[in-house]
Amino acid sequence: MTNQRARESRATAFDLIGLISAGSATVTVAGRPFLRLDCEGKSVELETDGAKEAGLRLSTVVRVEGTGTGASTLRGSAHIANALARQGWRLILYAEGHKVLTMGAGVSRATGRISVSPLGLRRLLDVLR
Repeated sequence: MTNQRARESRATAFDLIGLISAGSATVTVAGRPFLRLDCEGKSVELETDGAKEAGLRLSTVVRVEGTGTGASTLRGSAHIANALARQGWRLILYAEGHKVLTMGAGVSRATGRISVSPLGLRRLLDVLR
């Protein structure tokens, strides 16, 4: 199998999310909200303050979950958004309590299934650095 085919057949966490069918979960790190998973609403909410507290760099997650470690942030984001949309899920990213990005189901295909809040753009850029 070529390296290209191996990357195409590799399942990511976002590909597997469709297997979760019921319930909800909330994860906090050092008292800060980090992740909320709602299976009935098919949504994942991620708070960047909690991610930072956990030592998680979102730009790294986008590259790894996207199309490989060398992929650009934009290309990786598009891959994640399409994977979520195929499963009927959406991801909402919050920075300092403000919604800055929504991707996946319910977001227009014309925008690549990604919607960025114009007022939250600066916060999003700070998060991805």
